[in-house]
Amino acid sequence: MFSNLAIDVALGLIFIYLLYSLLASIIQEMAARLFNARARVLTKALRRLLEDDDRSRDLGAFGRFTFFNWFYELGWSVVYFFAPFQHSPFLKKFYQSPSIRYLGENSASARPAYISPQIFSQTMVHLLRGTLEENQSETAAIRHSLTYNTLQLAPDTIAHLRNLFEDAHYDVDRFRANMETWFNETMTRASGWYRRQTQVWLLILGLGIAAVFNVDSIAIARILMKDKNVREQMVRLAASREPSYAAVTDTLTRKNIFHRDSSYFRQDTSVSMMLKDTALIGVYAILRQDAGDAKNVLGISRDCVTDTTGGKKELRCGFTHPYQKNGWMVLAGWCITALAISLGAPFWFDLLGRVVKFRNLPPQQSAANNGV
Repeated sequence: MFSNLAIDVALGLIFIYLLYSLLASIIQEMAARLFNARARVLTKALRRLLEDDDRSRDLGAFGRFTFFNWFYELGWSVVYFFAPFQHSPFLKKFYQSPSIRYLGENSASARPAYISPQIFSQTMVHLLRGTLEENQSETAAIRHSLTYNTLQLAPDTIAHLRNLFEDAHYDVDRFRANMETWFNETMTRASGWYRRQTQVWLLILGLGIAAVFNVDSIAIARILMKDKNVREQMVRLAASREPSYAAVTDTLTRKNIFHRDSSYFRQDTSVSMMLKDTALIGVYAILRQDAGDAKNVLGISRDCVTDTTGGKKELRCGFTHPYQKNGWMVLAGWCITALAISLGAPFWFDLLGRVVKFRNLPPQQSAANNGV
């Protein structure tokens, strides 16, 4: 077995970050379900696709600066949270189509979290052709709708649809295939938006969790470096929990709670969303228990303790650990923890597995792996 101070300290920190990253991911997923976050991101992507939702020109000269655009778009995101079809008449008509409307789970989650490319192209064809007149072909109806913009689509959107129809040589099947490609390209970006949004929420949650649980990275590192008994206990705890967290991480990845791939493309997405909240609550309870065990090992707590160092009993509350005397250092430790949590549980789980494997190698083999 290959073991030294640096590896054991790193293993303890990695385990702490994995533990609280999982905890943050569970809380984030519960919030995402409560606010139907996936469906909202999908609506945002479709708004960008069908309504040419570019408002940078509204700011005039200030629209050239990312700083002002960011705050302006943030304001509109609040508007769209409460009124998703504000200034988006065609998007509202798209969602009211029977092929889309009945994909929603219930009245509380009326908008679907996933739309297949085939359903998208089918719905667009139905809207463009409208009600066919007698002896009117589908191709002629679509061509008329695009030529005269009867659906009053945004200029850039109607121009792009006309180009797709012309590229298909006015063949409806090829036109549908072109629209599906267009849809897939936009959904690739939407998946990236959702992952970035998740990372921002993990950062915010990470700071909250660090403050609530007092997960001070600086203090934890100092404890692990200075106290051999605590370090050995933390290493044993990490090694014993690693197999159980392998199953948890794998399950959450397969259920699309961890977004290693697109949350919109996977064919089993509509099934994967059916993971019951009771399962999340069960994992949350396990994580809370392990978090308590880790805190007991480290001795970092904000609980009230009885201090007898002055010769008399005195009840002290707040930051009672000797490594948490400086408030600014505690805040810095929390920020480091929040940044680590924002990297996501899969990152820390992979790193934990590598470090545990390396630590368990015989000294000769570990030296050979390092080229010694």
